[in-house]
Amino acid sequence: MMKFKKTIVGTMVVAAMTVLAGCQSVPEARQQSVIEQLSSVPMLRQDTIAGAYEVVVAPSVDSVFVAAVPAFEPKSGGVVHRLDPRSLQVIQSIQLPRRAFALGFNPTMNTLFVGNTLDGSLTVIDATNGEVKGMIQLAERTEDEKGQVSASHTRKVVVDSQRNQIFVTSPDSEGQVWIVDGATNSLRHTIETNGPWPAGAAFDRANNRLYVGQGGLNEVVVINPESGEIVKTLSTGDTTSTNPKDSKHFFVNMAIDEKNQRLFAADANTGSVYVFDLGNGKVVQIVPVGEGLLDIAYSEQRNEILATNRGVSRGSPAGTGSLTVIDGTNYGVNRRIDLPVHPNSVALSANGQTAYVTVKVPHGKDHPAWRKDAQDSIVRIDLQGG
Repeated sequence: MMKFKKTIVGTMVVAAMTVLAGCQSVPEARQQSVIEQLSSVPMLRQDTIAGAYEVVVAPSVDSVFVAAVPAFEPKSGGVVHRLDPRSLQVIQSIQLPRRAFALGFNPTMNTLFVGNTLDGSLTVIDATNGEVKGMIQLAERTEDEKGQVSASHTRKVVVDSQRNQIFVTSPDSEGQVWIVDGATNSLRHTIETNGPWPAGAAFDRANNRLYVGQGGLNEVVVINPESGEIVKTLSTGDTTSTNPKDSKHFFVNMAIDEKNQRLFAADANTGSVYVFDLGNGKVVQIVPVGEGLLDIAYSEQRNEILATNRGVSRGSPAGTGSLTVIDGTNYGVNRRIDLPVHPNSVALSANGQTAYVTVKVPHGKDHPAWRKDAQDSIVRIDLQGG
C-alpha cells in the first residue's frame, strides 16, 4: 500500500467493538493490529468528515476517495479525502480552491475528476499522490452587477477509462451534458437533453452509450459520445405535460447491468427504483424503496441493486434513511440496513462485495437527531457478512 502523510485521524465506530481514538499516539505495531481487526468486521463506520458528499473506490491506488464541502461561504473551498479502504482512516486530505461534490475515477490513468458543482467545472487530481493537475471550466461563468459570479451547475461525473472520456451532467431546467476528452482535458461536446434537470448518468462500455436520467416527458436520453448526439429516448409514459413542474418522475441517479442490458433508475419523486429493459426500452419492474431515494449502484457479482434513501421529504422532515439491497432476479428486498441519519452516496468495491456509503447529519436543529458539531460519516459494509 502506498504511504501518504496522515493529515486527519478520527474516531472509529464499530458495533460491538471498543471505540478507538487518537490512533496516532498508539505504537505502530498495535495500530496495525487495530487496523487488521477493523478490516475484518462486517460493518465499520467513521464519523470524521465535515460536509461529505460522493464516494468513489479506486482499487488501483488502494484508496477510497470522499468529496467534501466543509463550509458554504462564497469563497470557501473543498476537500477530497483519501481513506484506507479497510480501516476508513483518513490518510490524506487534498485541499481544493473550489467546493467538491461529485467524483469520477479513471483507473487506467489513475486520475480523479472532481465535480465543482456550483462553479460548473472539474478539478483534475493525480490519484497516485493527490497533486492537483488542473481545472476544466465547462460552464460559462457570468458576473452580475453586484459582482456575484454564477455558472450552470455540474452534477454527476462518469468516466469511460477505455476511451478516456468524461461525462458530466448539468441539471438546469433546460439541461445539458458535457463530454470531455481525457487526453487533452478539453470539452468535446455539449449536448442539450431536451428535458429538465439531467442529473443521473450510467455508461454502457461495450456499446459506447451514455444513459442520462432527468425529468419531463422522456426521463432517459441515450447519447452516442462519438457524435455527441441523442440517438434514443426512454419514457415511462407517465408524464404528459411539457411543463417541468408536472414531471411525474426525476431520475436523480442511475446504474447499469451491462451484461443483461438493464438500466436501474432512482426516482426521487416516487421513492422507487425503475428497471428498464434496454432491448425494448420498456419499464419491466418498479421497486419501492423509500422517501428521499438518492443514489444507486449495481453489483454484477452478486446480482444486487443497492439504493440509498435519506428518509426525509418536505412532508416528513424528521425521518432517517437506509441502504436497501434488492435482489436482481426477482426484485425483492434482500435486506435494509439502517444508516442514520441520511445516507447519501454509495459505491462498490471492484469485486462487488463491499459497499461504501457516505451518511450526512441532519441539516437543521429541528431534526431530533441533530447534534452540535456532529460530523458526516463514511460506512464500509461487507455484503457477504449477512
